[in-house]
Amino acid sequence: MQYVIFGLVTGSILAMATVGFSMVRQTEGFLNIAHGQFLALAAFLGLYASRDWGMPTWAAALFAAIATGLAAVVLSIVIFEPIRQKGVLVQLFSSVGVAYVIYGALVMIFGANLQHFEVSFGASYDVLGMQISFGELAIIVTAAVSILALHLFLTRTPAGISIRAVASNPDLAKVRGISTRTVSYQVWFISGFLAGLAGVMIGIIGSVGPELGWQNIILVLAAAVLGGLGSTYGVIVASLFLGLAMDLSALLIPTSYRSVVAFAALIIVLLVRPSGLFSVRQRKQAA
Repeated sequence: MQYVIFGLVTGSILAMATVGFSMVRQTEGFLNIAHGQFLALAAFLGLYASRDWGMPTWAAALFAAIATGLAAVVLSIVIFEPIRQKGVLVQLFSSVGVAYVIYGALVMIFGANLQHFEVSFGASYDVLGMQISFGELAIIVTAAVSILALHLFLTRTPAGISIRAVASNPDLAKVRGISTRTVSYQVWFISGFLAGLAGVMIGIIGSVGPELGWQNIILVLAAAVLGGLGSTYGVIVASLFLGLAMDLSALLIPTSYRSVVAFAALIIVLLVRPSGLFSVRQRKQAA
């Protein structure tokens, strides 16, 4: 049952990474492939802030998340806003180009070798016969608090309600006086911030390298499609499910095939329910 803890850690990180991706998809209308490179960028920023600048791990993670959020906003202003009227496909392929540019910049600045955080996971605790370290517990709690804070922001604040309005019907939101540009900037920052936290955590439990973004954007896409591209809460559940499925699969198959399990689950769901397990669009059409 130790693999349940590993699965919860993996699922928690994947949930944080996928929620931001899903929010951009809902408000901007396209799949941002460059989102994976936000993870890699944050992992490198967190690593250097912790190892070379002497920041505590939590401070390095917060710094990397904020910096990545701001970088996402800048990219949205410089790249995606000017081409918004050209259509979803133009934005999609532009995001692929942006991903390659960020990847090349990371290789040029930080190098292509794998690097590691110099951090200890701390003491282990026994929970229902399973061992969980302080670091693993911190990751799960951080993810839970981040997602809860996002839920409260989206449901209890005027800014969050505006984001939901734009995601549901941007034309009607404009008529009601909501600034879609401001909402866009907010969504891009949240997306980059959550991706930043997830990227640092991926680096802490594994390694940091420029390939990190490409490796994880595939899992983010799988979780987003599995949960339903129109459902923020659906992708959270799907991310936890995929995390548990990938790590529990180690009981039966080699760990190198973890990603295969995620895609097998995705294929099965797409065959049975093409719009995803928690598709908002399908529920609306049924109503």
